[in-house]
Amino acid sequence: MNNNQYALQVIRHSKFRSATVFLLVFVTTVCIFGTALFTQNLRSGADRIYGNTGTDLYIVPQEYLENTKDLLFKGKACTIPFKTDVYDTIAGVEGVETVSRQLYLETLNLGCCDAGGLQIVAYDPQTDFAIRKWTDKAQNLKATEILAGSAACFSVGESVDLFGRSFTVSGILDETGMGYDQSLFLTYEAADDITSAAEYSYMFGEKTGLVSMLLIQQKEGSEIADVTDAVHRALNGSGLSVYAISDLTAGMKSNIRMLTATVRIMNVFALTIAAVSLFAMVTLTFHQRRKTAGSLLSVGCTKARILALFASEYLWIFASAAVSGILLVCIVLLPLHNVIKTALELPYKLISAGDAAAITAKTLLTDLAMLAAALSFTFIKIMQIEPAMLTEENL
Repeated sequence: MNNNQYALQVIRHSKFRSATVFLLVFVTTVCIFGTALFTQNLRSGADRIYGNTGTDLYIVPQEYLENTKDLLFKGKACTIPFKTDVYDTIAGVEGVETVSRQLYLETLNLGCCDAGGLQIVAYDPQTDFAIRKWTDKAQNLKATEILAGSAACFSVGESVDLFGRSFTVSGILDETGMGYDQSLFLTYEAADDITSAAEYSYMFGEKTGLVSMLLIQQKEGSEIADVTDAVHRALNGSGLSVYAISDLTAGMKSNIRMLTATVRIMNVFALTIAAVSLFAMVTLTFHQRRKTAGSLLSVGCTKARILALFASEYLWIFASAAVSGILLVCIVLLPLHNVIKTALELPYKLISAGDAAAITAKTLLTDLAMLAAALSFTFIKIMQIEPAMLTEENL
């Protein structure tokens, strides 16, 4: 009988013990892999905001600061207007390389054909440097086309009615981890057609060129503090304020740190309990089967073969439990990704396949190390006992 045949026979014969070991490894895997994947998704979303938006400074109305944060990071729809036009003023500030404007509009449900409650982001394809980071369609978007966020539940080629006008979805943005994922994007030409319409004069005053936010890129070699001070002076008396991304995300960073720390603490407790239980189970099992080990030694079986026979049993259980735990986490987290993102109200972006593979490898190594430690300690202890004593009723 080879090792695998022996292991499968023992597993079938000792169903309760095998199920218990399976459950311990399964729970450990779910805790390690699930929490690691969750926290890495949080970090991935935060990294996108901190390092990849392409924006050095944001200008928003002071009274709409919280609305802006909710829109950028939570995807909550809102309409934000500037009361004064400062575009040309800011573009001329020393240290400013590029200024791009955006307009935020919340759609209305005006009838059966209009999509209501959605966030529209109007941008200028000529000056934009933010949206183009998420799709190569941004620079050449037509006035009759829109772009959709990765979680906006639209598909390319789909027709969408907004403010009584029909648009075709031209592309889908890459996942950003921000509120952009729940938004729709159109050109300023299309937005001006909406805001200047008489039918919406009660909302927009039949105006064009409305602005909700200015995004600024500083010149290479300039100091961000100097540029911020210069922009702040230029905004004096306008009711607008300038913020770095770190200013907008200060509270969010604290929430992310607290959440990840809490998850890690819970993970440590779960891992400790599982490790101790597994160690106790393996130790008890070996002591119960000491007669088998003694008999095998007495008939000339090597210690290495005995270890291989016993270890193969646990490796079968380990492999099935670890794979089952990883699959369960993927089945739960992946389909509910957008639901989790919305519920968290924090940046949350699915990590790459390579990063997920690295987490999987670390999880398997942790499980294997825990099992190896329990097997090694118990096996060494038993193998130090003479074969004749192993077959005795009491050690």
